[in-house]
Amino acid sequence: MTTGEKRLRFFIVEDNAIIAFDLERRVETLGHIVVGSADTAETAIRGILETLPDCVLMDIRLKGDGDGIMVAEEIQKTTPRPIAFLTAYSDKGMIKQAEATAPVACMIKPVRDHDLQQLISLLRSG
Repeated sequence: MTTGEKRLRFFIVEDNAIIAFDLERRVETLGHIVVGSADTAETAIRGILETLPDCVLMDIRLKGDGDGIMVAEEIQKTTPRPIAFLTAYSDKGMIKQAEATAPVACMIKPVRDHDLQQLISLLRSG
């Protein structure tokens, strides 16, 4: 991040606490802010609506009822946000469902720093 650039605000939706912590650390290392995180669909929707982040890093599989695709559909109906799906699953059907929500990116985990930097550049460009 260069001097004068706005710090982006991220919300992380991830059911694995270790991965969520790692993503939070890496986003902050890149100079941005994590405004919240969730591991279930219900807490994700509530948290995203409360914090209105610049971008949501969204796992597809979540704890409990619902998944990241359902969260994305709900959020896009009420307060559209850029969403980047992060998933360990390369199931083509699931990826196709995720892409139907018009995310800014769909990335297969593990996500590298380079992937996050490209996502941030994409968000900044528009």
